[in-house]
Amino acid sequence: MHFTFGGRPPAWGEMRRLRRQVGMVFQQFNLWPHLSAERNITLALEDVLGLPRRDAVERAREALRKVGLQDKAQAMPNHLSGGQQQRVAIARALALEPKLMMFDEVTSALDPELVQGVLEEMRRLAESGMTMLVVTHEMNFAREVGDRVIFMDRGVVVEEGPPRKVITEPAHAETRAFLRSILR
Repeated sequence: MHFTFGGRPPAWGEMRRLRRQVGMVFQQFNLWPHLSAERNITLALEDVLGLPRRDAVERAREALRKVGLQDKAQAMPNHLSGGQQQRVAIARALALEPKLMMFDEVTSALDPELVQGVLEEMRRLAESGMTMLVVTHEMNFAREVGDRVIFMDRGVVVEEGPPRKVITEPAHAETRAFLRSILR
């Protein structure tokens, strides 16, 4: 994949500036196992944004509060449930104050009982006006929260449109087959 801006490849500094505006949350939590929840967040703030430690701690605590984990700031990842770890990962991305949040199958590594808590957090972000790009198999969530759904097959866009239309009245056989397989 190549990015161009005005017909030219972006300079390194321009790419770095753009990356700072995007928060990423992955399937795997990617937390440092030897660092507390708070330190997992402050490290990113210090390294990526160059914040002083005091400011990073303040912002990390606020991010943990937003995801309902203010009481887990000093907890190590192995003392948190999968859903809590994923919410720390969301807090880490949010603390960077991105303009866009990207979520890559964030519920796929979670036990079913933990999925709802993470989806509720994402729902709150959407309601607050956060722009999000979400890769998911959670069709109810996509239908209720999304503005637009894009169904892709092997990297090719097969169908796109309003969630209710694509999910309840898919126009393409590939979309219908996929939905049948996951909505059973």
